[in-house]
Amino acid sequence: MMALIMTMKNKPQAVMMSFQKEYAERYDWLVTLFKDWAFTFMSSFLYYQDFDMLDDMQKQLYRQGMATFGGIAPTYHIELLERPTIVWDFHSLLLGVQMMFSFMLTDEKSSLKVCKHCGKAFVASRPNSVFCSGKCKNRYNVYKSRAKDKDNTN
Repeated sequence: MMALIMTMKNKPQAVMMSFQKEYAERYDWLVTLFKDWAFTFMSSFLYYQDFDMLDDMQKQLYRQGMATFGGIAPTYHIELLERPTIVWDFHSLLLGVQMMFSFMLTDEKSSLKVCKHCGKAFVASRPNSVFCSGKCKNRYNVYKSRAKDKDNTN
């Protein structure tokens, strides 16, 4: 443990604490945090999916909800490795995860998607994936087929 402390002595205290054997976070705090992240993800997804159907007040409400997310900026510095490289200095694991989540959320080529059938978030294995699993895809097609048959009957 002493070697770890010596290695991390120039790092923020939160980084050192995360390596301690007894380190833990409150479960209820983590649940709240993950719910906030889910709200942020779904808000950004629904905002663009329903953009044409939203009135100006609803759009503004979505924007305000997104504006409350984050706000804590990490620091960074540039190191001269094989080429100039940005090195982020996160004071906590939470901030690191939040920053990566923000990058995924704003990246046009992100693998973070919402299932077309069940509405759950998933990491897509292919860029054109729209379903979280083969099971969801089959269910979606069955419901779609039944709806089509019902319309043809009437």
